[in-house]
Amino acid sequence: MEVFDEFGRVRRTPDAVAYLHDLVNSEPALAELAAPVPELIPWGTSGMYFTGQWSNDVDVLLKVGVSETQRFWTTIIPERAPDLAPRVFAVGDRLAGTEVGWVVMERLPSGLHDGWGGLEFNLLMDAGVRFQRLARTVAVAPYADLTGDAVHDWLVLGRERNAPGPVDAVLERFEEDWHFVNRVCEPEICHGDLHMGNVLMRTLAPEVSPALLIDFEPCRMPWVFDAAYPQVLNSDPARTGWRGMPEQMADHRRVQGLPVCADEDLARAATIALAWYALRMWGMLGPIPDPAWRETAVWREQNRGYIEAGAYAVRRT
Repeated sequence: MEVFDEFGRVRRTPDAVAYLHDLVNSEPALAELAAPVPELIPWGTSGMYFTGQWSNDVDVLLKVGVSETQRFWTTIIPERAPDLAPRVFAVGDRLAGTEVGWVVMERLPSGLHDGWGGLEFNLLMDAGVRFQRLARTVAVAPYADLTGDAVHDWLVLGRERNAPGPVDAVLERFEEDWHFVNRVCEPEICHGDLHMGNVLMRTLAPEVSPALLIDFEPCRMPWVFDAAYPQVLNSDPARTGWRGMPEQMADHRRVQGLPVCADEDLARAATIALAWYALRMWGMLGPIPDPAWRETAVWREQNRGYIEAGAYAVRRT
């Protein structure tokens, strides 16, 4: 049976889930995983998940459909920084002879949400910077490089899907802005998919503790992108704390000894990055908001605001 669909994602049809369940129960390296139960987590479309207990003692989550790159980072991060990623108990690239990557990690009690009263976004920025700092210490590691051509394609796709605002003006200044952002926000190996669905907590709200990251998709890119992405995804006037995520990330970089540009350069770089990510997400989603709780009108107006600001971001010599 085919495990993956045409997009490289683990299939979730009933027959595919039953087949994977059989593979999990037949894998010798998972002998300590007691009574795994399939969990069709709606936001976890990149893999298939099973809950269970490891050695009848620890609550764990088994993710099936984990790339080699993600297995590398999921394993090395908790070894070097136990407060940055869940503990890993087992990892492999085959299940009962079938080629499919998997990892068993501790199951944590909570994600980040508005129960922290807006502080959740600052905790996310702190975790993103801790990853950036740790990634600098890994001598040989797999990661992608974000190119100007790829970002330009985001903007073109956003225009093709009728993103609101002066998209052509953003495109016209792309080359200048791309070189500026790369000059003032030093490219780093970043998490690559830093958003509220990829962060967990060992404490329940409102108790504060270090946020832990999962589902690493490391990418070398201007660090401000790592903050612009979740801000675009969470721009909802009904919530607090989401504004100024690039500035929050800059504050954490200062505290953790990483370079940060001058405030006026950061303001322009953040404005540009937010416009580009607004176009990227519009290109991916169109007028339908994500997360699902956001009103369509809010999604449109917030993205329009980012695109308009990016089109007219102040040029500095």
